[in-house]
Amino acid sequence: MEIEINKPVIREAVVRALSDSNKENREAEFVISTEAPDTYGTVFKIGGWDLKRYENNPIVFYAHKSYSDNPDMIIGTSTVRVDGNQLIAVVKFESAEDNPVAEKVWRKVQNGTLRMASIGANPKKGHWGDEKLGEDRELIYFDEQELLEWSIVPLGSNPEALKREAQTIEEIRGIIKKEFPAPAEPSEARSDNNKELNAFDAQLIINQNL
Repeated sequence: MEIEINKPVIREAVVRALSDSNKENREAEFVISTEAPDTYGTVFKIGGWDLKRYENNPIVFYAHKSYSDNPDMIIGTSTVRVDGNQLIAVVKFESAEDNPVAEKVWRKVQNGTLRMASIGANPKKGHWGDEKLGEDRELIYFDEQELLEWSIVPLGSNPEALKREAQTIEEIRGIIKKEFPAPAEPSEARSDNNKELNAFDAQLIINQNL
């Protein structure tokens, strides 16, 4: 049975250490996703990332200001790749002459004042954890997700976003439990483990403490 849920999901990502080469090329590298369970009970499978849509328009925003009439909110472009068990993004900032906002953000990233990023994703398929596969039966595993966009965002500045994340994850879990209820006993097999959850329109921010 397919489930359609249109809920925003908010998490955080952290910039890696900047090398001399990064600084010379005006680049910063972020780990934006791994398979580590988050505090909201979800896991994004690293092999499930679809990057095609993003690669067709690989822009990076400041603070998700995609609807701003100020074009300088587009602070650069990036490449995204899967590296082992991590999804890595490397942003190249626009020049100071072309974009003063990009220059300000770039300087703050170098200074360590701005260290957070967020990504927008569209999870398409998922399942309850299957103990036979070594998964946690209480977690939701997203098997396929499409990367839409990502942004650099202010450090520690998303209290409302974090509140919304907790609320919407609980709503998602509630809907899934209604359609695919958990077994009464832990030892009882879950017959619906591999049911698919489709069309989650979501904004994603993964928190990594490196």
